[in-house]
Amino acid sequence: MKHIFAALLALFMLALAGTPGFAQEAVVITVNDHPITGFDVDQRIKLMEFMGEKDPAKLTRKAVASALVDDYIKIDEATLAKINPTEKEIDDRLRQMAQGMKTDDAGLKSKLASAGLTITGLRQYASAQMSLGRLLQAKYHEKVALQPGDVDKKMATIKSEIDAQVAKVKADPRRQPVKVVSLQEVNFPVDGEDPQLLQSRAIEAGQAAQKIKSCDAIRPAVAGIFNVQIGKKIEADGRKLPPKLVEQMNARGLGHAIGPMRYPKGIQLLVYCGNRTITPPPLNVQYPTRQQVENAALNDKYAAVEGKYTALMRKNAIIEYKDPSYAP
Repeated sequence: MKHIFAALLALFMLALAGTPGFAQEAVVITVNDHPITGFDVDQRIKLMEFMGEKDPAKLTRKAVASALVDDYIKIDEATLAKINPTEKEIDDRLRQMAQGMKTDDAGLKSKLASAGLTITGLRQYASAQMSLGRLLQAKYHEKVALQPGDVDKKMATIKSEIDAQVAKVKADPRRQPVKVVSLQEVNFPVDGEDPQLLQSRAIEAGQAAQKIKSCDAIRPAVAGIFNVQIGKKIEADGRKLPPKLVEQMNARGLGHAIGPMRYPKGIQLLVYCGNRTITPPPLNVQYPTRQQVENAALNDKYAAVEGKYTALMRKNAIIEYKDPSYAP
């Protein structure tokens, strides 16, 4: 009977393995006998995004799985040294996080749920961070502190990076002043392709052009001429106008007509009505405050120390990569 039950259970597990959603539960790494599944990796990616991480390099599955490995190593090391945080201490840390988000415990869980997260992943993350802090103080006697000049050096680096980005944006052709030319279409339609009719309309257009001295003078200039259409006003980028047209505009001057010229439906004049220069608004460049830079410099220092001792702790850990794609 036991053999029959075992066989049925095996068949059931095989069936589950072939169903959608079960594959994500596959163990991809074990660290000190702690299993890390594909689902765990998915959850940590969502958690990092929830906490504001935007660096694509830190959100790859391989990088995130490595961070989960480090979490278990930190927690195990702290447990071995009997300095691991208690459940109450983790609760207090999560409560602080909730307050930082201007909510309470229930609100934090609700926000996590909306992001497709469980509180378990956040608890593990908090436990690992607290464990590392205690290990640095109690076991490694490492105090993370800034040296004189660290903030100034970081500030100079940040300003240099911002200035380089600003210079790049300013040099972008799209941010250069643009001369916008205003042209008014005056059309003399012609039915068909009769050369004599086209010639007659060209003469009429030429006579009108002689009278036009400004855009306000267009209507009086064409009064009495049969079927003249004052078309739409064109706002054109001066850099993109045909060189021949620019040459004629400069020769005739502001307020005068260019033409007559042929267009698909007959004869056309273009009246040079004016121009204006569009200058992009100045860039609003804001440098971080000294406090923000100090926090950034301290985070850099902490990250360097964390990397140093995590690498040291990894040497004593038993890590097995079930899925080779996660291996270093």
